Amino acid sequence: MEVSNSPQEERPEGANPLLGLWRQFSKIASSFLGERFSIIDLADPASTIEGIKKDVEFRGFSLWILIFSIIIASIGLNVNSTAVVIGAMLISPLMGPIMGIGLSLGINDFTLLTKSAKNLGVAVGIGLLASSLYFLISPISEASNELFARTNPTLLDVVVAFFGGLAGILAGSRKEKSNVIPGVAIATALMPPICTAGYGLAHAEWNYFFGALYLFLINGVLIATATTVVTRYLRFPMVTIMDPVRAKKTSRWFSIAIIIVIIPSIWIFYKTVSNTLAQSKVHNFVEATVVYPGTEVVKEEITFDQGHPQVSLVLFGELIPENLVEQWEDDFNTKFEGHLDIIQGDNGNDNLLEMSKLVNLYSEGRAEAKTYQDKIADLEAQLSLLEGQLIPANLAKEIKVNYPEVQSLSIGTLQGGITDSTAGTRVPVAFVQWSPSLNDSTKTLRSAQLSSWLALRLEADSVLVK
Repeated sequence: MEVSNSPQEERPEGANPLLGLWRQFSKIASSFLGERFSIIDLADPASTIEGIKKDVEFRGFSLWILIFSIIIASIGLNVNSTAVVIGAMLISPLMGPIMGIGLSLGINDFTLLTKSAKNLGVAVGIGLLASSLYFLISPISEASNELFARTNPTLLDVVVAFFGGLAGILAGSRKEKSNVIPGVAIATALMPPICTAGYGLAHAEWNYFFGALYLFLINGVLIATATTVVTRYLRFPMVTIMDPVRAKKTSRWFSIAIIIVIIPSIWIFYKTVSNTLAQSKVHNFVEATVVYPGTEVVKEEITFDQGHPQVSLVLFGELIPENLVEQWEDDFNTKFEGHLDIIQGDNGNDNLLEMSKLVNLYSEGRAEAKTYQDKIADLEAQLSLLEGQLIPANLAKEIKVNYPEVQSLSIGTLQGGITDSTAGTRVPVAFVQWSPSLNDSTKTLRSAQLSSWLALRLEADSVLVK
């Protein structure tokens, strides 16, 4: 029996032309993306290592620049000036030893690791000392929002620090240097946490001290980690070659240390998000429930006691019946297992009385402002009306050309249709003196023509000619 060797039978079983097309497309796409996103061939390991080693050392000029930037940042935090804080971060040299630690771990240079850690400790110690001295002598002892913002680091700060570190080492490793480092210094915010910790040390506010130091620890560890990852990926030359067992053990301890550093920030982030969502639910309940004609909520405070919301509301306006207030409080307690405290009227409280006066003054001011706005709107309307009644400049010359029989003409407006309920309307009037040579019938005809022409020219409904 003869066997046929057709092309269809030669194709392997299960072969699919679409699969081949997909493999070819994947190969082209992989080649294109690999070429587009490649960074290895643009790296300059030798100059990068030399530059980071140069920035590690803290002595002489770099030490004085650190002290000056610490003082500038402390002043900015003290007076709540974001611009001053940003300026201090731009001149801060703190990135050097942190990137030195990351580089040393990436290339197994333990001499550089010791040197970087020692210089970072010196920098942090001097920074804490300088900021503490400033806040001790500063006449402004109240903590600003800029200070408070550095006491509750979350997972988002971890993400910012890591990607900021990636941007910093990638920019520093290029053959052609860029101006990315100043932006990284601002984004990762190494200087403000040290100053905030100095404030906590000066005023014995330990939540400020430890919260700010933790933020600095997060930023430092994640910047160093990003530096280590990039130097390993770019295959920087190793100073010491470790055996596989020791390398694996070091990597494991390194990962554990990073996880230990990050875990508290995850918990803080979770608590922050939970509190925000809980506050939003409470606020929505208050906004939808505490509603009474002629009354408004002028103050709302939401706190949490062991997870249960404690809400204090100050109301002004019409007095709300006591039974309705009790119903709102019961509904709130049932829904949130918390406490709703509604304060209305004076209640003998001096603070509430003062607030009531302020609210009344504010209301009177708004009413007076509304009166002035109405007057201004009325004057603008009258001005617009008067502008519409202006006589065109060339009107006399045009009348002379079109109506040579006119010897003199005066144009004005008359107020017409005035009643008790309306101010009436303004009607344009033209007083004309015709040439004595015209008879009465001709004067009547020419007056009608002049009336129509003036109405068209003045854009009026009609013009009365006398």
